[in-house]
Amino acid sequence: MKVREIILDFTSLLDVVMIILFFFVLYSSLDAENAAEKAKAAEASYTEMQEQNEKEQQEWREKADEEWDRILSADANAGKNQQALSAYNEGKGITFNLHEVEKGDVWTLSVLADGKRIGKISSDDACQLRGKLKEMLEKAGYGTEDVVIATLTFNGNDYGTEAAVPKVENAVMGIQREYKNLYFTTINISK
Repeated sequence: MKVREIILDFTSLLDVVMIILFFFVLYSSLDAENAAEKAKAAEASYTEMQEQNEKEQQEWREKADEEWDRILSADANAGKNQQALSAYNEGKGITFNLHEVEKGDVWTLSVLADGKRIGKISSDDACQLRGKLKEMLEKAGYGTEDVVIATLTFNGNDYGTEAAVPKVENAVMGIQREYKNLYFTTINISK
């Protein structure tokens, strides 16, 4: 019997394995680069979201602090407010009575403090209405920290009051920045 020699040639098999290994290494490095880019993008997104969250938390803290200060201030002013309401119920306070002098834009604002007339403002003073109102508040003895309850009474049937009431209301709103405890209401006495 003749023994045959079997020769195995692994060259082509090694070539195929090397080619497969080459592509595996090539694509795994591309996946690693893509994964690194995605990780950087995710990190940037997370950092941005974290900064936004911190900013929102800071805004909420500031709002909460402002609200807390407002509550403490309201609590501290409760006694003053009650005293002012009691005085208003007794007829004390400041009242602005709007009177139409003639048909049209001519009107007069009588100013009463504690039921006594302390002055008047006419439509000629409309340009300086804020200043005149502040002057009347000072004349009535009110300071910027005092609680003031003011009333504007007018007859809605009078033609001139239609244009005058918004002017007076705007002027009062303008001085409320300085007189933070100025409470104001309007009363229409028309039937």
